[in-house]
Amino acid sequence: MNRTYILAACIAALCLSAYIPVQAGTITTFWGGDAEMVYDAGFMHMLMKHPDGGVCLFNMDLLENDAYGAGRSEKGVSVDDIWGDLQARKVFFVDDPRAFKAWLVLYVSHKGNYPLSFSVNGEISKLELWDSSTNHEWYRWTDLPVEWLKKGRNTIDLFCPEAKTKDEGWAIQIARADEFEAGGGDPKDVGKTSFKSTNSGESWKESPFGPLGQTRAEYTVRISFDRYVKTGWLTSPVIDLWKGNDKNFIVPQREIQKLTLSISSEVPEDTTVEYYFRKGTDSSPLSDGWEPYELIDEGSRLNFETGGADLNRRYVQFRVVLSTSNPLKSPVIKSAKLEAVLNQRVPLHKNIVVINEQNPVIRYSSIDWEWEKWDRPEFKQLRELENLDEVIAGSRTQFDAQVKMLDYVTRRWRHNSPMPEYPGWDALSIINRINNAGGGGMCIQFNNTLGGLCMAYGWQARLINVVGHEIIEVWNDEYGKWIFLDADFANNYNYDPVTAEPLSMFELHQRYLDYYYPNRPIEWMTDSISWEKAIDGKEVPAKRGSLTNQKGTHVETSGTPTGFCNAAFMRMVPRNNWYEKPYPRPLSHGNTQWPWNSYINWHDRKTPPKRQYSWFTDRPRDMWPDLNMVHVDAVQGFGNDRLFLRFETYTPNFSHFEVDVDDTGWKKVGERWTWLFQSGRNTLRVRAVNKLGAKGKPSSFILNYADAPFTE
Repeated sequence: MNRTYILAACIAALCLSAYIPVQAGTITTFWGGDAEMVYDAGFMHMLMKHPDGGVCLFNMDLLENDAYGAGRSEKGVSVDDIWGDLQARKVFFVDDPRAFKAWLVLYVSHKGNYPLSFSVNGEISKLELWDSSTNHEWYRWTDLPVEWLKKGRNTIDLFCPEAKTKDEGWAIQIARADEFEAGGGDPKDVGKTSFKSTNSGESWKESPFGPLGQTRAEYTVRISFDRYVKTGWLTSPVIDLWKGNDKNFIVPQREIQKLTLSISSEVPEDTTVEYYFRKGTDSSPLSDGWEPYELIDEGSRLNFETGGADLNRRYVQFRVVLSTSNPLKSPVIKSAKLEAVLNQRVPLHKNIVVINEQNPVIRYSSIDWEWEKWDRPEFKQLRELENLDEVIAGSRTQFDAQVKMLDYVTRRWRHNSPMPEYPGWDALSIINRINNAGGGGMCIQFNNTLGGLCMAYGWQARLINVVGHEIIEVWNDEYGKWIFLDADFANNYNYDPVTAEPLSMFELHQRYLDYYYPNRPIEWMTDSISWEKAIDGKEVPAKRGSLTNQKGTHVETSGTPTGFCNAAFMRMVPRNNWYEKPYPRPLSHGNTQWPWNSYINWHDRKTPPKRQYSWFTDRPRDMWPDLNMVHVDAVQGFGNDRLFLRFETYTPNFSHFEVDVDDTGWKKVGERWTWLFQSGRNTLRVRAVNKLGAKGKPSSFILNYADAPFTE
């Protein structure tokens, strides 16, 4: 080898060494805390916070077989009468009768002044009358002593022998077999656990009921237990091993060496806890860049280690599955802690300073919401049929356009019955009904129409059942939140009296509780919760927004706007894709007392779970997830004049991301993008755009970049 070659090689090696990053050392990142933190930030199903700390199985269980077909039917009889010699029987097969307490749940109405008697396996009690002028719900529940129940067949009889006529007796709701399929159920065995007696219980006839005995049906009778459900799961949010709990916007590139995951649980006898783990290449929990969950251990303590080639991923999640074979016991998750040891070969450059950061952490729902697809031809039909471009013409903001749409629907028809021929839940079906029958229906139809018109412009909307009423919420990108709208009665939204910002139903619910129930929870069987009036001398903490002076009867007489006055309770069907999937859906929604059991229902400290349902959440993110927002992940490499960005969003019908650099205008980019700095002040805005052109609320950043030598 000649000297010239050796000298050239040495010079090259010296030059190369100037650009090899100096190892900044080994660091450890941390993530974790108590189980309540995981519960609030992550995902869950059929769990709750334990009163003594930690997270346990949900402690209310429901036994029913009627919900899919219950409600007012247009196919014939949908109630059965109980009076005199006419009695009803419901049979429940209970695999385990153990419970702390039990309750009989009935969908009934009284016509006369006599109580409804019932027997449970021969033990007799009564459902007393209630004041229907203050609480006019059809559903009632009453204590059912646990010791009256047994393993196997349990017989519940309902009777009112004092009533001498039908008008003095009771009406009990039935669930027809021919309505089950539309509600999501199987009609095959409907009617096999409901019986009728016409001779005071001396003999019983299995369903069918009704005229000529031709209607197979189940009585809408249920048993609610205070006990733990059999299983549920808790999942962590996506954990970024490079950052851990660090909230800094910028993180240097790092190499993962080892991960340690520790979880502490209490696991009583007859209960189990299983631990699962997965790893991924994307910060979104919904992306395709995740490997399947793998079972890693079970028991009261998890101490799991992995690293190197077995890990080699920046993002991880864990899942804990809780189960019990004894409904009086639940395992309890107490805490979770994760440590990651990493090599950091790139220093955090000090010449880049973040001045302002608006970078929301996206609140995902545990529920797999179903959103209508953007390319439905009905959207174009609606825009043309109703001349909607003209309706919202001149709107400078998205919210102004949404309010104009609200006003338009309010003027479209007068409130009337949706029967006969109850329409579909989509806007086009309702508008066709108007054109064919002269009226679209009542509150549910007004607001499903409004929601459908909003969705035609890419603004997601969904129906919410509140107390005695149906309304919608629409996602608004300017405010970055869900906003209550009501197109029935008077066109109406609610706003904060101080800030004039429009409010969501969740915000109205909190104000409702503070206003009407400042010191105690609601008692569903005794409190008047429907269309509440203003309290004398106490200002209502929400005001009515409207484009016109039109007033609804309720607003004029009570002083409280719809929305606020109905906010004691909220339940939703977690989807809005009524064109793609017209069914399953509740029967004749709004024409009965909402006996369907596939809603997601809200509960909290002052809003106890309603016993006729089985699916609940007290996590706002489950029912009010963030849409169309962007979380930006910023990584720093060896160069100190740039950041490598990754964009995360939960945008139904997502199209693309856009960036605006230094106010130069919006341009389309991919989910990964490099931000190159100029000397001094640098600004960036990032937004998501859906396929109908609706633009999400931008995330924004301001930073200062100081010119510094490359090697510093």
